[in-house]
Amino acid sequence: MALAAIVGVVALVFALRPVPAEAPFTPSAPPLALPSGGSLSATPSGASEIAAIRIEAPSGGINLGLVEGDGVHVPMNLAAHYPGTAEPGSMGNAVYYAHAQPGMFQGLYRLRLGDIVRVLRQDGTELVFHVAAFKKVAFSDRSVLLPTPFGELTLLTCTSYDPYTPRFIVVAT
Repeated sequence: MALAAIVGVVALVFALRPVPAEAPFTPSAPPLALPSGGSLSATPSGASEIAAIRIEAPSGGINLGLVEGDGVHVPMNLAAHYPGTAEPGSMGNAVYYAHAQPGMFQGLYRLRLGDIVRVLRQDGTELVFHVAAFKKVAFSDRSVLLPTPFGELTLLTCTSYDPYTPRFIVVAT
């Protein structure tokens, strides 16, 4: 299990490196421009933002606690919020990542279009999203982290223990 955790951390580190110049990414839609600072940021949502504490996708068997992530380390038995992305329930792209392990994000592979993904928040409210798209992206493709002009939930996991393999993405709106 420790080896799986180490491999997962290494895979995420490689996943977040910039795309090499010799292998440019060609998105299927025009990419959104990054903010003027050149870094990722959530759409400002004011002081009423409420932290998410749990994510559930019943048809995938996913029921995980949420923690604030650092974009590098992948916690065991939790899903991590990618720093700089939106909070669920606000405008923007809320990105969460977890290992493709049983009881974690391995269940993403069982989801189908229209399936429900629930995010429970600290105040007891529940946000309901519906699976809208699936993607496989290169390990170094950071486009899935870009802000969106609407509320979106992006769930990211690996496709194998090899850090250079594509990432599996579920997008829910």
